[in-house]
Amino acid sequence: MRRRHDPAVDLWEPLSVDAVSSLIDGTTAWLSGGVGIDHWLGRVTRRHGDVDVSVTRRDRAAFLASLPGSLRPFAAQDGWLTPLDELGPADAGPDDAGPDNVWCRDQRSGRWVLQVNAEDGDDTTWVYRRDPSVVLPWRRAVLVVAGVRTVAPEVQLLWKSRAPRPVDESDRRHVLHRLDAGAQTWLRHAIRTAHPDSPWAIATDDQVPSAR
Repeated sequence: MRRRHDPAVDLWEPLSVDAVSSLIDGTTAWLSGGVGIDHWLGRVTRRHGDVDVSVTRRDRAAFLASLPGSLRPFAAQDGWLTPLDELGPADAGPDDAGPDNVWCRDQRSGRWVLQVNAEDGDDTTWVYRRDPSVVLPWRRAVLVVAGVRTVAPEVQLLWKSRAPRPVDESDRRHVLHRLDAGAQTWLRHAIRTAHPDSPWAIATDDQVPSAR
């Protein structure tokens, strides 16, 4: 049944990185979000309210089908939660693309444990869903970190750049000075292209304090 998201009721108990790693092993999905950034950094920098994985839209159905039956997927759209198996044609989006975000609820605990994000791309190239002119080869967009397919930090910062919150500013502070020159250049160009009104679009590297 479709219902409004209620933060007082819809509580999260995010899966651990190890648990997520087991779920994505053998699939095309990858660890993303703030947890993905911390995994790349090799340390936990802050508390995370959820845990994300990403997968291409074309592979999402197969990935969701591979999840344990105890995890029920819900479309999370515009403040509404709808069981994925109850979506009607009007909910599918253009070209039957489906929702961009899916939340998975553990049927045993009733808690939300995983968010699955739909991303775009073809066999060779990751494409930024919010601006398809922004692209990266897959080998640069998704890395293997300690055996886990993980979002490249510059890609995750791009997602965060549209309307950065305090947690996003924290992630940027910890990451930016760890990026090599090529990643920093790509990120600056990508933000200015896709989100020219972002406060990060005009920031320069020397305006960002080191997290050391």
